Amino acid sequence: MPGKLPAPFRTQTSEIPNSSAASLPAMRPPAPKPLVASSSYSQQEPRPENPLLLLASSRAAKLSLGCPLLDRLLSGGLPAASVTEIAGESASGKTQLCLQLALLAPLSPLSSSSLFLCADLPFPLRRLRLLAPKSHPGLLDHVLVAAVHSPSDILSLLSQAQGHLSHPSRSPHPLPIRLILLDSIASLFRADFDASPADLKRRSGLFFKISAKLKELAYRHQCVVVVTNQVVDVVEGNTGNTMAWSSGRQVSPALGLSWANCVNTRLFLTREVGSDGGSTRRHMKVAFAPHLPERKCEFVIRRDGVFGVEPAQRF
Repeated sequence: MPGKLPAPFRTQTSEIPNSSAASLPAMRPPAPKPLVASSSYSQQEPRPENPLLLLASSRAAKLSLGCPLLDRLLSGGLPAASVTEIAGESASGKTQLCLQLALLAPLSPLSSSSLFLCADLPFPLRRLRLLAPKSHPGLLDHVLVAAVHSPSDILSLLSQAQGHLSHPSRSPHPLPIRLILLDSIASLFRADFDASPADLKRRSGLFFKISAKLKELAYRHQCVVVVTNQVVDVVEGNTGNTMAWSSGRQVSPALGLSWANCVNTRLFLTREVGSDGGSTRRHMKVAFAPHLPERKCEFVIRRDGVFGVEPAQRF
């Protein structure tokens, strides 16, 4: 069963362990190499640096998605010290990817446990057990699950997690938490908010508080942070937010531009249902990222996980 959190930090279903996250050594861009002097120069000149190599998301450690094709799409995986959003409609594969990442974290170079904050209850424990490889029966012990029901729940749990991560010596858990998963952010704002100016202002303020805390944990403890988001239909016009076609509808990630400005990277999952109603094709698209170009890759969801598909594999 997924790991549970010790007292006194209790939630309704589980708890946060007293874990630590040892910082990874800083990774620096390669030293500039001098150019061979030409006839017009008497001294060697350094080669100009690629500005993208100076971005934290390019230099940080990365968590593999467990598939070479998906890792190639993301130039190695999901970066630490950054907040990545996975947006998509229901059944597009958001939660499947989160479960897969949670099981990969202990086996990755990060060698970490994961904190899975579940707002879309019930937690899919049966699917998690099915994905867990039989050769590593102890992986579920490194998946720590907590239920969240409101934005205040998130802020409280993240504050408790920060306390544990800041004190490595107090951790009873063998692996530190270096992966934080929130599934999903939109579920926390379904109720208690309306379209009045006061509520919209209050909602935006909570967005900024939650994202600031997630970014603080990501940067200070070199954590990989993944947040899933749902979509809404685009009725008319250009909303200024990311848009895509999925299941024959034009959709956009929920929570609008206020939330879009709170994440570093956005991955958009889409579905195309065949005319016969049977076959479904899924794509993962890089909507925006400071270190990646816009591009996409087809993927499938199988019994044993989520995997990319080469174009030549389609018949």
